[in-house]
Amino acid sequence: MPSSITWKGLAILCASVGLATLWIGNTASDDDAVFPLPRGRALVNECGSCHIVYAPGMLPARSWRKMLAELGNHFGEDVILLEPVRLALLKDLEDMAADGIFADMRMRRIAGSVPVNTAPQRITETAFFKFMHDEVPKSYWQRKAIGIPGNCAACHPRANEGRYGEREIRLPR
Repeated sequence: MPSSITWKGLAILCASVGLATLWIGNTASDDDAVFPLPRGRALVNECGSCHIVYAPGMLPARSWRKMLAELGNHFGEDVILLEPVRLALLKDLEDMAADGIFADMRMRRIAGSVPVNTAPQRITETAFFKFMHDEVPKSYWQRKAIGIPGNCAACHPRANEGRYGEREIRLPR
């Protein structure tokens, strides 16, 4: 049975291939490890004034709620925020949390790895962090330039942008 190619069929095929190429090209690769940050400046201004800006997608919303409820003892510090600022931060953190409305598949896996009856305060306590860093020798954490596992920016130069791609890792001496 002979088949004939029509201009309409050829146009549909080309459009389909073009759209699939665009879709695949805009998909993050496994190495990209991008965790979006809120568009507002509250997280950067308030949290980033003391430490790196941790991406909300690395902890579930219940962890962020607990953290903002206990600012009187925030890792040994007494953090004071005006209530409107605290509420704005809380909304951003909840929305972009690992189980928030803007969570992607990677973040949902993080949320799923945190037991429902817990609310870890440290990203380094999550199964995701431990899995992603299981090959890092303990001696690396003791390097002066790193100091603690929570110092993400020591090895991930774009951590403040929520970017943790393996290709961008720079291990300090």
